[in-house]
Amino acid sequence: MHDDQDRKPGFRISRRGALAGAAGLALPAVLSARAHAAGKRVVIGTWGGDYARLLHENIEVPLVIPQGIKVIQDVGDEPPRMAKVIAQRMLPHGSMDIACAEAPYAWRMHNMGLLETLDEKKIPNLAHVDPNMRSDFLVPHIWSPQILIYNPKTVSAPPLTFGDLLAPRFKGKVGFPNGNNLYVMMAASLFASGNVDDLAKAKALLIKLNGNGLRLYPETDTVGTAFKSGELQAGVMWFARVVMWQNAGIPVQASFPKEGSVIYISGFVVPKNAPDKEAAYAYLNAALDPRAQEGFAKHMGYLPTVTNAKLTGKVAQQLALPNPKPKLIPPDYAFDAKITAGFNDWWQQTIQKA
Repeated sequence: MHDDQDRKPGFRISRRGALAGAAGLALPAVLSARAHAAGKRVVIGTWGGDYARLLHENIEVPLVIPQGIKVIQDVGDEPPRMAKVIAQRMLPHGSMDIACAEAPYAWRMHNMGLLETLDEKKIPNLAHVDPNMRSDFLVPHIWSPQILIYNPKTVSAPPLTFGDLLAPRFKGKVGFPNGNNLYVMMAASLFASGNVDDLAKAKALLIKLNGNGLRLYPETDTVGTAFKSGELQAGVMWFARVVMWQNAGIPVQASFPKEGSVIYISGFVVPKNAPDKEAAYAYLNAALDPRAQEGFAKHMGYLPTVTNAKLTGKVAQQLALPNPKPKLIPPDYAFDAKITAGFNDWWQQTIQKA
């Protein structure tokens, strides 16, 4: 997101994705040979668009390239990128030193034994990462709470819980990106049971929401357009998107649900067979530099993962969490991995096609 950070969190690899991964098998030897010939070089698999541009502007140009490290961005969608890591796992050297990954994808790859256990001594800035976001396989780059979004010009009483979206006043006016379905399921479960893993209660609530005229959108940006046109009045979204759309003149506001907000985390992983792990570690440390973190907060609205980033002015005001601090709840990644395929089938047959 990256150009569109709100990707589907499932891990089902399509035939096209598998073929893309297999096609990448021919690349590692070539890239590795070139890297050794040219000196330090880091290949980062990333999303394109604004995210890739901001990586270049906030991390690579000011902090990585001055170290004599050449950076190559391997731009693409997340499922083919992960399929490539899987397809190349038996090779001495893969084609990527770093892969950008949402936390659910990172957890699944780690559980498959595909990722390097991070050497914290080589990433000094990890010491400043919020302990609640730390792991030994993912460097958390950016994060955002899932909130209720509404148009303050047309909604006089903001939704305060997920259940409020079922109100008759929102009939036909509630929506979100179709790809966010698993996270929305967690939000429904949290409201219905107090936990993120009550699938039965979540499904029942989602069926009711769908009966109230739920609108689904193919991309996150189209949701912003729908709020701008008045087609939508409320929905479920990432806090970061509210900030981005406010800055673009779209009338939206965030409401943190009383039952709590599931958090989204995106970061970097290092495949076990990364060709240049030393260059990868240098990049990861630079990504956690407070200056880089502040740049992403300013331009994408995602909160820093390091505690020593200092937000000021309008950025600090927009990204300030409510007082008292809302309940922030991480997903249950093991549960998500277990139910994702079945839930996606249910969603397509029951909600998406309804």
